[in-house]
Order: sequence, then C-alpha cells, then structure tokens
Amino acid sequence: MQIEQAAQGFAAMGSEARLEVLRALVRAGTEGLTIGAIRERTGIAPSTLAHHLKFLSGAGLVDQQKDGRSVI
Repeated sequence: MQIEQAAQGFAAMGSEARLEVLRALVRAGTEGLTIGAIRERTGIAPSTLAHHLKFLSGAGLVDQQKDGRSVI
C-alpha cells in the first residue's frame, strides 16, 4: 500500500458519518448493502450519504456495483 493511498483512507475515515457507514458495511459482510439499506441503518440523509459514499469510494475503501436498478 502506498503512503498516499493510506493517507486518503485515513482521511476518509475522519468523519463520524463515514465511520457509521463503514461499520454498517462491515457488519453486512461480503454481500454488502444497498444505498437504501445503508440509509436506514445510519439515518443519514440521501444527498449526504451519496457524498460520503463518493468520498469512501474515491479513497478505495468501498466498491459500488450496480445490480439492476440498485447500487450495492
């Protein structure tokens, strides 16, 4: 792991909301969660959740996959 990549990962985890998202995803396991399920478990508003997921994805901490009309 490059030092820059590690720094981005730690920066992405520097938010309470993003840590809640990561905790929900870790608890869900390898099957992951839909964005709606993450929102239900964390109580984060949809637009705010999209921002946090983009940040986490950009840091390489989460992967998003489309499954039909859902994003997991």
